[in-house]
Amino acid sequence: MGTGIRGKRISERRHTLRICAAAMALLLMICLLASCGPAGGKDDAADAGTGTGADTGADMGTGTGTDPGADAGGRNGTGTGMPDDTDAAETPTGPAEPQESGNDADTPDNADQDVSGMNAVDRLRNALQADSDPRVTGELIRLFLDYQGESHGYKGPHHRYELRLLPEFGPGKALDWDGLTVFIYHMANYFEHDETGYYFFDAGLFDETAGRLLPGLEYRHRRSMYFDYDNGIYKSTGWDMHGGVYYRLKSISVDDRETFTASFDGFHFYELDGFGEPYDSVGENMKAMYDFVGDRNAGADFDEVLLEIFLRDDYDEILSVNEHLEITFRISSDPVFAFEYLSCAREYLDH
Repeated sequence: MGTGIRGKRISERRHTLRICAAAMALLLMICLLASCGPAGGKDDAADAGTGTGADTGADMGTGTGTDPGADAGGRNGTGTGMPDDTDAAETPTGPAEPQESGNDADTPDNADQDVSGMNAVDRLRNALQADSDPRVTGELIRLFLDYQGESHGYKGPHHRYELRLLPEFGPGKALDWDGLTVFIYHMANYFEHDETGYYFFDAGLFDETAGRLLPGLEYRHRRSMYFDYDNGIYKSTGWDMHGGVYYRLKSISVDDRETFTASFDGFHFYELDGFGEPYDSVGENMKAMYDFVGDRNAGADFDEVLLEIFLRDDYDEILSVNEHLEITFRISSDPVFAFEYLSCAREYLDH
């Protein structure tokens, strides 16, 4: 499975599936009661399915919406068809969007803090503010990659989607409205769903999130390919994401108005890509990483190897570049996001 947003509408079969699921649950309960015997001892595992904990997105397989925790199943969102690291499916504007990496399920809230107490947002922001004439360095490449990888589980932020889903907009460009709605949804980090399983958020949260990341952007609330819109509520039409994408800083500059321009090469990975998967079953860029590490692959760490490649001058000869991205931005004082975006231009490459 490549990277991208995958459409799946719910049909009448869902009603039939609910009935079947209820019948199976009733049968299972009868079996459990019978197995307990007259002693009636408490089954500690039985309560695990009562729904008292967080919803990890079990409905994703039914096409009810996006899965906020898809990455917990593996680097590229295995088990949900979503990406954590990257893919290459098809979207309305080009090869489908990719995803990122990391097993968020076990990531503590302060996992990204270093010994100084600063998180990836502050480290990148401080590095850019400290240099009036920034240039691409190994440290800046690493800081941008760290920022993309920062994720605090279900609580967010989920920066892995930030560059990947940033819609095209800016001078001379028509706003990608479909892409904007998906971007705002993930940046808002509001993963609530209704009784039918569809994820939703309201126009007020949309405006607040857009104001934080895209100040001054003009738009009109309405439906999109991925969200219906009615009475101030955006509701998912039924889709999920798969695969993952990583961006390597290629150039950066700043003008006298403190507006930065940065370009990146983007690399797509498939949903199940990772060390430990059979070589013949992974995507082109994962094969390239296997070839790069050679005999070291048994204990290889995906993130460490990717950074090792990104720090090389010939990184784009080792991995295949799948897209070019150019953004302009200002440094933000937001506690969660490092940038206020002013424009975005993206080019998908055919291989």
